[in-house]
Parts: sequence; C-alpha cells; structure tokens
Amino acid sequence: MDLNATLEVGATSLHTPLYRRLTTAQLRAMHDATLEILQRIGIRFHSPRALELFKSAGCEIVDGNRVHIGAGRVEWALNLVPKQIILYNQMGEPAIRLSGRRAYFGPGSDLLNIIDHRTGEHRKPLLTDVVEAAQLFETLPNYDFVMSYLLPADVPTEKVEAYQMRAMLENCTKPVIHVNTDLAHTVTDVAMAEALAGGEHALRQRPFLANYINIASPLRHNQESVEKLIYLAEKGLPAIYRPSIVTRGLSTPITVAGFLALNNASQLAGLVLSQLAREGTPFIRCSHGGGTFDMRTMVGQHAAPEARGFNADMAHYYGLPAFGIGGLTGAKTVDQQAAMEAALTLLEATLAGEQLIHDVSYMNNGLTGSFEQAIICHEMIDWVKAYLPGLEITPETLGLDVMQEIRDAGDFMVADHTLRHYKDDWYPQLLDRGDYQNWIDAGSLTLRDKAREKVDETLAAFTPKHVPDTVKRAWDALL
Repeated sequence: MDLNATLEVGATSLHTPLYRRLTTAQLRAMHDATLEILQRIGIRFHSPRALELFKSAGCEIVDGNRVHIGAGRVEWALNLVPKQIILYNQMGEPAIRLSGRRAYFGPGSDLLNIIDHRTGEHRKPLLTDVVEAAQLFETLPNYDFVMSYLLPADVPTEKVEAYQMRAMLENCTKPVIHVNTDLAHTVTDVAMAEALAGGEHALRQRPFLANYINIASPLRHNQESVEKLIYLAEKGLPAIYRPSIVTRGLSTPITVAGFLALNNASQLAGLVLSQLAREGTPFIRCSHGGGTFDMRTMVGQHAAPEARGFNADMAHYYGLPAFGIGGLTGAKTVDQQAAMEAALTLLEATLAGEQLIHDVSYMNNGLTGSFEQAIICHEMIDWVKAYLPGLEITPETLGLDVMQEIRDAGDFMVADHTLRHYKDDWYPQLLDRGDYQNWIDAGSLTLRDKAREKVDETLAAFTPKHVPDTVKRAWDALL
C-alpha cells in the first residue's frame, strides 16, 4: 500500500508559492530570543517528576522550580522529535499526516452553550447534544477529526470527560482529539481508547487520538498539564502542548513579537520535557495565533487578526507537526459576522499551513456551538479545497485546438472540450447561485434555513457503528 497516496486522499494541500508572514531573518531572530528566554529567564515547572527529568539532563534549577534550559538541550530535542505524525482512524487505517502544508479540519471541545437548531434557543448542552455533535462531524466529509464540541450540563462533573470520550468513540471512526482537566481523566480516556484498539501496543502503533494540553501560563507550567505530558510521552502517544492564545497583555507581553517569543519558549520547554520522558515521542506544536482581551470589553478575541500566521511560520521553521485554529467567530448567532470571521480565519489558517485546524464553527469567542454554523463552515471548507490546488497547464487545459475549431463560430458551449471539463468547477451544496425569481419560488430560504435542514437530514441518516460488547463492558467499568 502506498501510504503517502492513501493519506493524500481528502487532504487539503497548498501547492503554489507559500504564504508566510515572517522572513527567514525574522524566524532566526525569534528563535534566538526564544533561546534567551529559556536560558536566562527560565520557566517554572510545578511538577517534581518534571524537575527530576530536567535535573538529570543537566538543566539549571533555581528558586525551587524555575528551570533554565540551554540551547544545546533544545537542539537535542528538535533533532529527536518526529517531524511527521500519522493519526489513524479507528479501523487502523491512516487518516491524517501532519507534515508540510496539508490541512485537516475539525471542531473544538467543551463549549458551554449551544444554539438549538430545532428551536433557536440558546441553552446549556446535554449529553444527547454531545452525541449528535459526534454523529454530525463523523458524517460530514470535510471534517477530518472530531472533538467533544460541547460540555454536557446533565452529567456529573467528575464523569463528564469520560462520557464525552465514549460519545466520540461510539459514534465516530475518525481520529479523536481529547481534552482533560487532570491526569486521572487522561488515563481513563486512554484506557477507553486502548480497549477499542485492542491494547496499549496496538494504540501506540496506530494512534487514533491525541491529547490536547492547555498550559495555565507560559512562564508557569501547572502540575496537571505537566503530568499529562509526561504520561503521554511515556506511553508514546501524541500530545498537543499549548499556552493560551488569548492572553496578550495578561500572561505574555501585549506586543505580538513578545507574545510569540514567550509562547514559543513555553512550547519548546514542553518539547524538551517530552523527549526527556521518552526520546522520539510524538509532539504537536501549537501553531495558531493569539488575540488578546479587547481592552474595551475585556473579552478574549479568538478571531482577532493581529497575531495570526506567525506561530505557523515558527512551526514550519522547526518542521514540527502543527495544531491550528480557524473557522471561528465572536458572533452570538448565525449571522453575517459569523460568516465573515469564520471564512477569514479558516482561509488564513489553511494558507499558513496550520495542519490540524480545530475550533471550526466555534461562536461567541469559544463559549457557544451551533450545528447550523458547523454546516455552513463545512461549505466554507469545500470552497477552500476548491481554491487551493495549483493550476494545471497542459495542451488539454489550454484548449488551443478547441480555440481553432470554434474560432469562427465563437460558441464554446457546443464544444466537446466544454462537456469534458465543466464538472471541473466547484458546485456548492448550500449556496444559492440561481436568479432571484428561482430563489423566491424555492421558498426564499436563507443559508441558515438550508443549514438547519441539512443538520436534520444528516442526523436522520446517521448509521451507528458496531462496538463489540467486550469493549462496551470495559467502558462501563471505567465509567
């Protein structure tokens, strides 16, 4: 089997000259500043196990837990870490190859609210909503991986993450990105995945999940995050290690350069730690930009433009697999703002080569989800996929022969060449391309109206996958 050819199916790739925001000289300057932060300023690690690993590697530790990491140790880790990570689907087939300028798309996790597509109500999510989200993202082909999307309010807090994981594993075959608040929940999620995969070794050989770890502060790595990183490294499973993206002026300098340098240092410190725990363990670098709190409202802005693209440039500079963000908005309902911000951030993230692009269809700056918006973003991804491929210039596509054939009549509609190629164009499923009267005759439906209908159609057609009873019993025991 040609693994590369298999993985190209469905992948969105940028083949034309690359979009970059940082020059080669700027990338080097940012790397040098990063090394200075790690060696001179240092980063606190609130984890005895992490401190042991750093100490054994010869890193200087002062004031109890502030770690100073030398440039040599950073280069050591960069040389060890895999530059490509393959995520599999749950049947053990390669599904995602994180390298180069390929882009894959998926939702986010743990939204506190949902806009009910059936009633229009803005309410707290239920476990049934998490299940329906998993079914929706499983069915829509332009979503390549799944996340829990919603935080159910009708499940005991201590069991929420396990129920989210079960909803994804029972209703999806795509790779899973899971989020946990502490090590115990991460262990449970991994155990559930191992039960489905057929054991620890089977999951490590063909991982269909990656854990998304949020760091409390780039200068202070909290114990829960560090413990999860070490655990996953020792397991040989991929982890995404990410400082917050909306804290410029709070936990980082407000300037974009300062934000980028400090967050880069934070992530490279995590990279070093992961390789100390297990050499060659897969590590996914956060590649997306960060907004800040709007100083007029003090609300974090996920779709802000200022810092976008730079982090992706740094990820490509190191050749590290990258975790991105796009297709999201601060809008409170499915409206023009939601379309504008989702489209711009989705296209920018893809052009920047952010690879694993999550939070697609996030609304209200990461607080609200909408199945209607997810459908609309699915159409946006389709547009992006039609836009990105390079131009094929051949005798057939130039059509010089048909020009000579039709030159006197001037009507290319009757040419066989037109019949062969008209389907090369992109034809949307939801966008209206007819004339005004046809739109009136069809019921004057808005894009949101059609998205709402598409949600119902997709959920009604969903066919549950088969999960063996032995696996279900193992899940029951873990829950």
